[in-house]
Amino acid sequence: MSKVKKRIRPTREQAQEFNRRLDAVVEAGHTNKLYCDCEVCQALAEQAELMGYRTDSTIKRPSEKWDSRKRTYERIHQIDAVKMANLAGQGLTSAEIGGKMHRSKGYISKLAKEFDIKIFTKKRGRKPCH
Repeated sequence: MSKVKKRIRPTREQAQEFNRRLDAVVEAGHTNKLYCDCEVCQALAEQAELMGYRTDSTIKRPSEKWDSRKRTYERIHQIDAVKMANLAGQGLTSAEIGGKMHRSKGYISKLAKEFDIKIFTKKRGRKPCH
């Protein structure tokens, strides 16, 4: 069996420095940027490597795989929105549309909000007796 490198606990000063750099990244507004090469983010990455939180400090660029996944995801949403608009035009509810498209009711509601599609609801209550 190969030996696993044990991570040692950082000192108080190292932890404070790490938190200070993390606060600087948050103040810069780069919390949602996974691949950032600014000085603040690079300093945080190097500190994380020094403390043993990361194995390498170089931040790699994303591969084309993620871009193609995003494009595929958006294309599927557009196709589903067109199908959903056609079924909504027939007067079906979101549950019935989900059943016909083999999608969940929540997904149908999310697409309706995203593409601004009006889905009618069936009237509930008693039928008129006359």
